[in-house]
Amino acid sequence: MEKRILVVDDDADVLAGFAALLAHAGWEVSTATSGREALRAFDQLSPDVILLDVMLPDMSGIDILDQIKSCSEETPVVMMSGVGTIDVAVKAMKLGAETFVAKPCDFDNLELVLENVSRLIATRRQLTALKRSPRNTAPLFVGTSKAAVELSMLIDQVAPARSPVLLLGESGSGKGMVARLIHQHSSRGSAPFVDLNCAGLSRELLESELFGHERGAFTDARTTKQGLFEIAAGGTIFLDEIAELEPQIQAKLLKAIEDKRFRRVGGIRDISVDARLVAATNRNLPAEVSEGRFRKDLYYRLNVVTIRIPSLRERIEDLPLLVERLLADLGSDLGVRPAGVSARALRKLMAYSWPGNVRELRNVLERALIITRGRELRVEDLLLDTEPDARDSSIASALDIRPLDSVVSDYVRLAVGAVDGNIRAAARLLEVSPSTIYARLKQVDAKPAETPGREPK
Repeated sequence: MEKRILVVDDDADVLAGFAALLAHAGWEVSTATSGREALRAFDQLSPDVILLDVMLPDMSGIDILDQIKSCSEETPVVMMSGVGTIDVAVKAMKLGAETFVAKPCDFDNLELVLENVSRLIATRRQLTALKRSPRNTAPLFVGTSKAAVELSMLIDQVAPARSPVLLLGESGSGKGMVARLIHQHSSRGSAPFVDLNCAGLSRELLESELFGHERGAFTDARTTKQGLFEIAAGGTIFLDEIAELEPQIQAKLLKAIEDKRFRRVGGIRDISVDARLVAATNRNLPAEVSEGRFRKDLYYRLNVVTIRIPSLRERIEDLPLLVERLLADLGSDLGVRPAGVSARALRKLMAYSWPGNVRELRNVLERALIITRGRELRVEDLLLDTEPDARDSSIASALDIRPLDSVVSDYVRLAVGAVDGNIRAAARLLEVSPSTIYARLKQVDAKPAETPGREPK
């Protein structure tokens, strides 16, 4: 991300010297020769750093510092003066100045000061990103199922690229966790990861959250605010429920992705930023495009890499491992040591259809853990709405699961019928004794008439 600095000094020669040296050091420099000009430039340009002289012709640099900090506490201000006293320096530091340098400035020393300020800016962005991140970072799709293994391999393949990623899947299936893993496995892993759920937010609030706003851009915009694209500079921004974006925001988002530039709400100046976009939705985006609710060009831009997250139903064999991982995480959060899950309770969890996916599983386990306070979870602790034993679960239906005894009886009848009712021949086919065949047929009351000594053809 470009580093923007505003230098304020009433000496034109000093300004010219600073501008040349700072531009050579990689800064984008703006200048002002008075207090009023400095405040206007601050409002319009939103600099990352301000280098501010104490003595100006129209107002004190201390007063300017006070006004800047009242609008944006996060903007670093470095004060400088050729006649400053200790009292002035102390007052400046109390008002929020990062440091105080004496004039004439040694540029090597000033460059070191600004380098430290740059690191401070990056640290603040990182802290802001961490505050927005969920505490639990354990991958929620752990497992050995084919779906989990294929997803892990796909993340490894996609993570190093810089292209946008579109995640598709049901609500609660773990799209947010996959987005985080893509970030962590990329070269951006040490940079910020920020996320935003686009559902339920007004257009104005969404635009402000994504791109920030300038002071006075709208009612209650009393300070300048960085947007998530700025906070995510060099890292990843994850937009969940992206299909909820209104067309105006979609257009601005497309420009930010393609040009890597945007303007804050109420701003007049482009801000350059490099942040990778990962988007997610549980909707059918092609249908949304055909209905005119989602921009076709934005869909094509997002659809460079698409990953479908499997539902928990599709990888139900991973549930025991998921339960173990989730109980460990929840136990740490709740301050208890889980004793595990009973075999009967695990069978009930395996038979449930999980319409809310991993999120629902986590909620069920958290509720049970609060009730049990660490003892083994039993069926009655799970408080699932439906008894799996009393209904035909979606998993059992899909696999045509029946009682084993019924399956064996059907197989025996099929074998006997295949040899025209010859019990001895059926016993040889099944590699059991004829008495076993007789007993099985007697159980189902379906013993056929046998033709003694008849062998299969």
